[in-house]
Amino acid sequence: MDSVRIDRSNPDLVDVMLREEVGPLVFAARRWPGEVVGSLAAGALYGTPVYVVMAMVLEQGSGRIWAAVGIAAVGLVVNTFVILYGAFRSVTRLRFSPVAAPPTMTLVRGPRTDRPRPLTDVQQIWIDHSVVESYKRDRKPVSAKIALHVLLKNSRTIRPMPLLPWTTDTAPLYQQLQQTLAPTSVQVDLVVQRRVQ
Repeated sequence: MDSVRIDRSNPDLVDVMLREEVGPLVFAARRWPGEVVGSLAAGALYGTPVYVVMAMVLEQGSGRIWAAVGIAAVGLVVNTFVILYGAFRSVTRLRFSPVAAPPTMTLVRGPRTDRPRPLTDVQQIWIDHSVVESYKRDRKPVSAKIALHVLLKNSRTIRPMPLLPWTTDTAPLYQQLQQTLAPTSVQVDLVVQRRVQ
């Protein structure tokens, strides 16, 4: 799945599918190769003070090299745990039930489903679409970010996973969300920000 879709196949509920339904371990395995350089850089940055102390303590020779390799490995391990934590915590679906006038919203996070939350606790759902355009009019946008936010009445914001910017059409998503939540008092907004670089 390359874009957000609304699944109405179950007559009792409506699912807003934010991300491909793969397990968190598969998601982490797909994301990990792109994070290797960042992990090594973070390990080098945060490990430099440790390396300096170890270089003073250890004798000349292979001890210093093994210290550098160990620090890089620690950076990779820490980043792997951060990716796994994010994969288990990120919201993959918003579930509204029942279909006619949904009184509840449930967040689906990886392999587990949160407890249903009454929609009376939800103040607003908005799609934030920000586009950075090139100053040359004939070029494609430089970057785009799309995120779906859920604002609760206690001022807490639930930020589901960012959406794929190049394959997600925000206008139909906004219209379908508005149609789904029309019987409720939840405000649905689409915020589009354009900026020229």
